[in-house]
Amino acid sequence: MDKGLRLLIVVALLGSFTLYSWRGLGEVFRERGRYTDALGLIPAATPPLRFGVPSLQELVVRYHLEPTQATCALCHIGKENTRQFNPFGRYYQAIVHRLLNETVAADSPEARSIFQLSVAQIRQAIQEVTQDGLDSDRDGFDNDLELLFGFRPGEAQSRPDLEAQTLQRYRKRLRELAKAGQLEARLHMENPSKKGLPAQEATLTFWGFTQDQKPLVRLERLMLYKAALSKE
Repeated sequence: MDKGLRLLIVVALLGSFTLYSWRGLGEVFRERGRYTDALGLIPAATPPLRFGVPSLQELVVRYHLEPTQATCALCHIGKENTRQFNPFGRYYQAIVHRLLNETVAADSPEARSIFQLSVAQIRQAIQEVTQDGLDSDRDGFDNDLELLFGFRPGEAQSRPDLEAQTLQRYRKRLRELAKAGQLEARLHMENPSKKGLPAQEATLTFWGFTQDQKPLVRLERLMLYKAALSKE
């Protein structure tokens, strides 16, 4: 194949990726103020990801994930073979395929692309894959519980050093506070930026992280949740 032709194909593919990527991100950002996070609060501004994958961006905003930790590894296995999915990714992929089958023609070249999802479909897919009780990696902690408190729902070894019932109780109470309109006020009373290293280490211990685990959720968010629960 002629080098010029190959270069043209590569440019066309990259252009298509960028178009679908930023189109999806634009929809997400335009609707930023119209929805709430996993606990029912209006999500705070979140730094953009290095790549414009709308589904991943939605997870970052919904669960206040740390952008440097929220990579394609949430759903995929390995750095080279991005077509291989972990258990969480397989669940999400199945939901995406079902939604695309409902709206995209079977003969469409983008029929299996996540970039064909609308914002509403992205949110529906994430809602389904994070419903209470759905534990993709079968480690005893459901997907929503792990994402909410900073663990990876597709890796069984990424789990808190706590009883599942403990985190379920914490989640239930945080949801109650959010529904009553109390959680947001309590969170604003705290200033995690002024907390030192001992407070950060105590926070990680509280949520069941071991020394070799890095939280998927922004540390300041975990500190705020801990503070809200501690005032009970």
